[in-house]
Amino acid sequence: MKKENYDESNKHSLNHLQLPFLTETILRQSFIIDYDRNEKIVSQTTKLDYLYIILEGKARIIQQEANGKNLILQFLETGDFIGEQTLVKAEAMPKDVIAIDSVRCLAIPMGVVESTLMKQPEFPTFIAQYIGKKLLLRMTHFSNAQTFELKYRLAALLVEVAVNDQYSENNTQIADYLGVSYRHLTHTFKYLRDNGYIEKNKGGYLIDQKKLHELIRAGNEA
Repeated sequence: MKKENYDESNKHSLNHLQLPFLTETILRQSFIIDYDRNEKIVSQTTKLDYLYIILEGKARIIQQEANGKNLILQFLETGDFIGEQTLVKAEAMPKDVIAIDSVRCLAIPMGVVESTLMKQPEFPTFIAQYIGKKLLLRMTHFSNAQTFELKYRLAALLVEVAVNDQYSENNTQIADYLGVSYRHLTHTFKYLRDNGYIEKNKGGYLIDQKKLHELIRAGNEA
């Protein structure tokens, strides 16, 4: 992890996100934090000190079960928030959030968020809408599990989580996330590999974005 104070040189990372409530006053009290692959951004056992916005990279939200099993709840990407559920008191403690590859975040101290951002009229509405959209995405995920063949859902997931076309996730966790057996998932990976959608390599799979998008479109039209 590398942490530094926010300054003007970081402004380009925020321009494409269009978050007008991030005033210069708030940014001057914030930090830029860089995380390495598989590094924890947030820990389930640690009090949350910041509201994070992902500026670059992808991450996964993990829930640790009482039996020691780790379940993937959701994937995050550029523009996503970390800690919004804790901010609105929907959960007492955060879930584990782990960087899939290199991740850069804007970290706004929770004290600043509560004393300044939450008192701006547009921010509470924005964060409520953001949480609502994330809930709808979760509902769509479970709905797709009942209506789409696994090959289409796996194709969409590969496109979503691959970094530089490289997929390196834990397939036991992915099977749980997709609601299928490990054996079914393995057979589907074989189908994608045999048909040229992915190629096995040392780190996992190299994906063909163009072919996978064509497969996803075919699933949507089926």
